[in-house]
Amino acid sequence: MTNATTERLFNMMLLPTCPEKPPNILEPVKLNLTNISLDELQTKYPSHPGDRYRPEGCRTGQRLAVVIPYRDRKQHLGILLNNLIPFLKKQQADFTIFVAEQAPGGTFNRGLMINAGVAAALKADNFTCLVIHDVDLIPETSDNYYRCRKNPLHLSTANAKFDYKLPYQWYVGGNVAITPSQYKRINGFSNLYFGWGGEDDDFGQRMATFGLRVERNPYVTGRYYAQSHGKDKGNPINPKRNILLGKAVGRLKTDGLLSTHVNTTVSHRSVVTLLTVSIDTQFYARTARR
Repeated sequence: MTNATTERLFNMMLLPTCPEKPPNILEPVKLNLTNISLDELQTKYPSHPGDRYRPEGCRTGQRLAVVIPYRDRKQHLGILLNNLIPFLKKQQADFTIFVAEQAPGGTFNRGLMINAGVAAALKADNFTCLVIHDVDLIPETSDNYYRCRKNPLHLSTANAKFDYKLPYQWYVGGNVAITPSQYKRINGFSNLYFGWGGEDDDFGQRMATFGLRVERNPYVTGRYYAQSHGKDKGNPINPKRNILLGKAVGRLKTDGLLSTHVNTTVSHRSVVTLLTVSIDTQFYARTARR
């Protein structure tokens, strides 16, 4: 550890603990839906080394890694970040944003991108809380705290896409806060869901199998604006999702975070840590046949 790092850590320890409820936290959220590029975001929100944001004047007990699975949604990503960064800074969060971008070609795999993002985040730093975050969902209430609890927390309980209510009782799609130890315990997401649908229900089954009770935000708190988009040609409905779900519990130990087989390039782009993730599709084709 360098002298500069030691001095920085010492100075951080001298700071008071951030209050449980940050100042002005109940002020209404003003959504900003203006298109903005990553370069423009860099000018608007100068990042700290490593794209880490820290609260000013106090220290918080949790280190957040926000993981955004992503491909071909530049407009959505810019708008989300332009809202999410001030949202988290208002909460006095200590956070780093990891965007796991699937390389061009093939069918999108959300679960695999999340696993790749989590793996890169845990390799980069000692994070204490993971926030899985869809690129099209923007929080509408500032007291929707992005913090981990004793149990996994489903953040996006009131999604505008579903008329601000859960589409079904066991739904855990969208945004979830979970500790690294809990994520490792359930072996993360399945890597086998290529295309839309199924991976979040599989994730819910994993948590239930290991006795993790999912807590939920109240509807009044977990409200999210959903950015509209058309059909994604690279993310068609997965015709095998129900077959995979039927065998989900039997694959827990062999299919997930520990078996993530990708090539990830890490770069610091603007206000985020950008992960370009290339998938070995032949590897997963063989895995799915087992």
